Amino acid sequence: MAEENADWSSNSNDAVYISLVAPGEGGTKAIHTFNPKFTYPIFGDEERIFGYQGLKINLRYNSCDMRPSLQISYTKKFKTVGETSPTDLKAILEPFLPKTAFEKSAVFDTAISDASYATWKPPGELWKTIQSGDQTYEIWKGSLADLAVQQMVKRIQIMVPFFIEGGTFIDLEDPALDRWTLFFLYQKKTVEASKSPYLFMGYSTVYRYFYYQPLTTTPSKQRISHPATLDFTLPLPAPSEPTFSSRSRISQFVILPPFQGGGNGSRFYNAIFDYYLRDPLTIEITVEDPNEQFDDLRDLNDLTLLRTLPDFHALHINTASTPRARTPIPRDIVSSTALETLRKKMKIAPRQFYRVVEMQLLSKIPTTVRQSLLLEQERKVERDVGLAEKKKEYRLWQLWVKKRLYKHNKDMLIQLDRVERIEKLEQALGGVEADYARLLRAADDRGKPRVVGNGEGASEKNGKRSSPGEETDGGEGHAAKKVKFAE
Repeated sequence: MAEENADWSSNSNDAVYISLVAPGEGGTKAIHTFNPKFTYPIFGDEERIFGYQGLKINLRYNSCDMRPSLQISYTKKFKTVGETSPTDLKAILEPFLPKTAFEKSAVFDTAISDASYATWKPPGELWKTIQSGDQTYEIWKGSLADLAVQQMVKRIQIMVPFFIEGGTFIDLEDPALDRWTLFFLYQKKTVEASKSPYLFMGYSTVYRYFYYQPLTTTPSKQRISHPATLDFTLPLPAPSEPTFSSRSRISQFVILPPFQGGGNGSRFYNAIFDYYLRDPLTIEITVEDPNEQFDDLRDLNDLTLLRTLPDFHALHINTASTPRARTPIPRDIVSSTALETLRKKMKIAPRQFYRVVEMQLLSKIPTTVRQSLLLEQERKVERDVGLAEKKKEYRLWQLWVKKRLYKHNKDMLIQLDRVERIEKLEQALGGVEADYARLLRAADDRGKPRVVGNGEGASEKNGKRSSPGEETDGGEGHAAKKVKFAE
């Protein structure tokens, strides 16, 4: 049966087409068409669809408000034999799309040609306008408690399984929808007066977690207890936005394929970061379960931002620090007070902040010092006091990074004997340093601050960095927010 049915099997990634369309003379015109990256969450691990020849699943979106329309066409359909029947495409796709997607194509074409789109605006409120050359971009933001934002999410949420490996939907029945903030990236163009100037490019979701902060501390660091205030009336009012100190976590981040590779991911990420940097309730900005492409985007943009600050440039390796054999690594290699002051000011999570600082400090050490020196070079180092100082700085940098790697992998490393433990740390350090060198080269290639590619040059592997010690940002877990990133 498998051989007989081979011609009836289609690759679902190739069969699905996503189009951004707009009304034009003579009918609806496609502006961009592209395929999904993943379809296994919808069509199964093998990403195959049985029962059709010449299959084409065309998911059309109105390019401004992302109203969807599903068209399914094929040249032949398999006739059911016993229990073997064609895949029921509508039944499979119904949980992923709103009901309007299954209306007749003529209804969709008529709806998006309505003259009212000339005055249409994205849901929420305008957060930022970015001018880049002759291109204008707008970032809009809104609460998921807003029905207009919810409608947009229902339309575009299928992009999550399409472009984020392991991505999951937001639970729209969650009573705490006001904790979710949606950001939408649009390009705004000059068009005919009867058409919408907005072109949807991508979106991101951010969730607010409660961030616990001790009330007050005594010199002995003991928490002072305060009597609870019980003066309230039930039911409690539902605030339009959370009013508590928060860890704001970027949870989903999608830039559609036609808009990747031109710095749009960086523009979008920086606009979101800037919003929470100015938000008085946000204590820390984190990212949930990023893949390697998003890690690169984040590293490069955080490094570029921090390099605009004099306090960041002032961070340095203390070459007066003196490590001793079989004793703990000195605490004064880099000023912990200066580090924490700057980190809290910029609201960057500890793991991410220390990585970027390590990159910056490494960039101050010449590559000739970082590489293995030949005998002649070593003799020259002995005569060159300045270079000898840099060599000591490099060794201290290595110790400082090893200390972080050991701390984050302690549970695993303490199970090894001392020789093997040292070997594992050396391997991890080598991997981290090579990754930093790659990122620093990319940072040096940037012609302008805060304008970079969106990570397309990064590894195509999905998942987190493989080096020991590269843990995810801390914070509470949530079943509806176990998502990754596509960019």
